[in-house]
Amino acid sequence: MSIQDVQKLLQSPKEDYKELKSDYRRRICMRNNAIIELLFSTGIRIGELVNINIADLDFTQQTLLIFGKGRKERMLYLSSLEVIDVIKEWLDARSQLKPSCDALFINKYGNRLTIFSIEDIYYKYRDTSKINEKSTPHYLRHTFATHLLDNGADLRAVQEILGHSNVSTTEIYTEVSVQRKKDVLSKYNPRNQLNF
Repeated sequence: MSIQDVQKLLQSPKEDYKELKSDYRRRICMRNNAIIELLFSTGIRIGELVNINIADLDFTQQTLLIFGKGRKERMLYLSSLEVIDVIKEWLDARSQLKPSCDALFINKYGNRLTIFSIEDIYYKYRDTSKINEKSTPHYLRHTFATHLLDNGADLRAVQEILGHSNVSTTEIYTEVSVQRKKDVLSKYNPRNQLNF
């Protein structure tokens, strides 16, 4: 996804919130906003997102404990204060939905959200933001990883952040990143325009 599409997607729940009248719908929208923000800012899988419990968050250290594939643990740093604020706002609203579990993200009955619920939330905001209609929540993970590499992040660090057990899985994003650099340099390199 382009940065412009990510911005449209992240803006969509905020625009939705302005239109909502009931407190209940606003609380759900706050949850949805926190979900979209967290998916993009950490690159986690939706299966990892639904398994987050409140105790996995440490606002003092700005960390989030993730249980990845095979229940492998990894600690992620929440580098965006805006994302932390969005999560805190959701936690305030969450308590009014009568939670029946410790899950960070719950449905209207107070139960843990499912992967299918996360997909539905993503599709709603994908469609209202009018971005690529084929995009899925996993696109956010790909976009996150590709932009980390485009911005100079080390491949091993990206591997750890994404929770890949094998670096060859992470190298897929390098290929996308290299292709993007080729496209940009082919189109915009000033040397290509000089004729002697």
